[in-house]
Amino acid sequence: MDAPALPMPAPLCLVTNKDGELALNPAALAVLRGVTQPLVVVSIAGLYRTGKSFLMNRLAQKRTGFPLGATVFAETKGIWMWCLPHPRQPGVMLVLLDTEGLGDPKKDDDHSDAWIFTLALLLSSTLVYNSIGTIDQRALEQLRLVTELSEHIRVREKDDNPASNFVGIFPGFVWTVRDFTLQLRAGEKTLSEDEYLEDVLRLQTGMATIECPQCHHAYPRLVALC
Repeated sequence: MDAPALPMPAPLCLVTNKDGELALNPAALAVLRGVTQPLVVVSIAGLYRTGKSFLMNRLAQKRTGFPLGATVFAETKGIWMWCLPHPRQPGVMLVLLDTEGLGDPKKDDDHSDAWIFTLALLLSSTLVYNSIGTIDQRALEQLRLVTELSEHIRVREKDDNPASNFVGIFPGFVWTVRDFTLQLRAGEKTLSEDEYLEDVLRLQTGMATIECPQCHHAYPRLVALC
């Protein structure tokens, strides 16, 4: 199969997920082998049916591209890739990775979520975690469950410090909150998105039990989309 020309006119499946078995798509690999520019890889992860594909189309500055679903089950299967010129960095290729939604009850295999999320972590320059509503205890619990998937990663380093080992491989972390309607205020003070996230992480009970190596690598950024 011939590889699509660059920039790609439409997304292409990079990693297939059939019956819990993950496999690389040779056509997608051929596209990546043809890239000669520096790469910036942005992936998105989160629970199923939270609008991840829509957000990735926005990042691509396209109305259509990654398929959108109108059912209660996950639309994206595996990991889909779209290689486009970086909108702000000439001579750089932007690679967008849209991952299969986590927690889809229709899945027969419980392990594919872990492997897909782990691959997204390892492949990305920036990982976007997508959720809906406010950052409350439930949202933090969902993030904790997601970050536990990173236990599938084993790092071989001479350094005995596990945190420093993770620093070298984890991407930047951006938490995108969809349908956010609250005012970003604390008393009379207007908060930035990052200040709101910092306050929530500090105040929510149980946060100390959440181990998030990528959050220590690059302080998580918050994007609130109303």
